[in-house]
Amino acid sequence: MKAVRAYTFKGKILCGIIVSFMKIVFAFKRKQWQNALEFEENPRTMKANDILYFAYKYYFKPPIKPSKNSIISHFENKVKVKSYSNISKKEISISIGGDLMPYELIKPENTKHLWDNIGDDFFRNDIVFANLETPIDLTKKPKFVPEVMLSNMLFNTNEQTFDVFNGNGKHKGYDMLSVANNHSLDMGEKGLLNTLDFLSQKKIKYVGVAKSESDFNTPKIIKKNGIKIGFVAYTYSLNQFLPPASKPWLVNYLPLNKADCNIDIIKEQTKACKLAGADLIICSLHAGNAYQAYPNQVVIDLYQRLFSECGLDIIAGGHPHNLQPWKYYDFTCPFSKKEKQGFAIYSLADFIAYDISTWCHLSAIIDIKVSKSIENKILIKVDVKPIIIQKEKNDLVLMYAEDFFQNNKSHKEYSDLKLLCDTCMKYN
Repeated sequence: MKAVRAYTFKGKILCGIIVSFMKIVFAFKRKQWQNALEFEENPRTMKANDILYFAYKYYFKPPIKPSKNSIISHFENKVKVKSYSNISKKEISISIGGDLMPYELIKPENTKHLWDNIGDDFFRNDIVFANLETPIDLTKKPKFVPEVMLSNMLFNTNEQTFDVFNGNGKHKGYDMLSVANNHSLDMGEKGLLNTLDFLSQKKIKYVGVAKSESDFNTPKIIKKNGIKIGFVAYTYSLNQFLPPASKPWLVNYLPLNKADCNIDIIKEQTKACKLAGADLIICSLHAGNAYQAYPNQVVIDLYQRLFSECGLDIIAGGHPHNLQPWKYYDFTCPFSKKEKQGFAIYSLADFIAYDISTWCHLSAIIDIKVSKSIENKILIKVDVKPIIIQKEKNDLVLMYAEDFFQNNKSHKEYSDLKLLCDTCMKYN
């Protein structure tokens, strides 16, 4: 497969040089790197060999094989999905998208038709949610993601790019955004607070960060049609930064990519949502390993603990940049002690972005129906819809993967995207 496809002459030259170097590295590392490697993948802790492997995954050969064969068994072990019915007149719908990232091409002039194919479906639901992976500090110049990334990036975007994220003025926009990710503090504490002020002005709620300790302790809940949906959000990294020692509540940061990470604070926030009356709790989790088809075992173990120890209902994974599989879980709720069924997708991938990595052009949106009975019984129906972003001349367009594969069999990215999509979907 061709891992990256630059779109400018300069980008093609840079990628060509890097790929040539990676071919030499691959000659020595072929056996060692044929499967995904287990490591924290945090910029603060990565060593030289980790950085080299990360570049290898991105520029040359993203691993289609998991780190362990048991990971395949994990996804093959299906649970019986509970049947859904509208058991009362109380029903709401939720849309969840992946990471919103300020790439150079995400500009109004390049995105006039971005939402034409999926916008009505995505934004029509009662609650629309995604992960905002960039500060929006209007007091500072924008810092977009370049075509070829050669160093740590500090993101910042402007109102025009955010309007593209938010539906180009043709749709209602987001109701809630997670701001907990590895770029939360790219513009510092002030930049984060300016971002939250910007979202508040747009009447968009946020989760995963806080203006104050009181804000941190306030459950993030949206109520629609008599049903309360709670939200929590956490990130595995803040790149080279950490929350200020005097303000640990500023960003919900935990070393989630480390084995046996302490998740007590997630349990406390989930419990607070429950006590505030939340009928269902969604967790946006920025964690995992990038540019590989499967999650690593540490992340799989983490997800299982988040269900059984924290009682979450939906986990929407982000950060790996490409789509990864999804799964239902049966578990015992730690609060009610009743049997429950939860749903998790390990990576929704880059939603609004345009990376040179081919696999990053495949992501997914989730459509959730939530029904509540007179006896307060909650049922959910989850529909995962893979989507593809394509550059048509100078325009970026989102389309359903099914339509892309049906109508573009000769497309240069067809086989690579089909390989990843089939890998993710074959367990469902």
